[in-house]
Amino acid sequence: MDNLWTNINDNIPMYMNKICKEHKLECVKISPLKTAMVGEGFAIMIAIDRFDIEIYYLYKKGRDIVKYSCGSFFAQAYDGHDRENLLSGEGADIYIRNCILIAAKGLADKWENVLEGDTMWLEKYKSSSRYAKENLTADERTVFEKCFI
Repeated sequence: MDNLWTNINDNIPMYMNKICKEHKLECVKISPLKTAMVGEGFAIMIAIDRFDIEIYYLYKKGRDIVKYSCGSFFAQAYDGHDRENLLSGEGADIYIRNCILIAAKGLADKWENVLEGDTMWLEKYKSSSRYAKENLTADERTVFEKCFI
């Protein structure tokens, strides 16, 4: 299944290289359209869809792995600085790549505590209108159970 979307997913480690180096995170491919930056006991997963991306926060809570869809919550803090130096052109692929670039800048600039493994932000997230807890898919469970030993 090699196509435009899987190629973008294959390049997520390149887009997130600076974040991963600074915060000692490891990029792990979850599936053809999902890649996660994995830290100690948590991960930030980027899922690519044809017209957008979603960012999930996952962490180990006791024996369970919890998954939150928090891309829109994180995006509330992004500003014009996070939208500088984007790719020019049109098309869904450019849009998706720019979404990843914005997320990389925004996470690094506004959510450093999350990248460091802090979970204090979860209280504010859980009380927000953006709160959404989801179940892990089979491919996610397989990979994250190995990552969160």
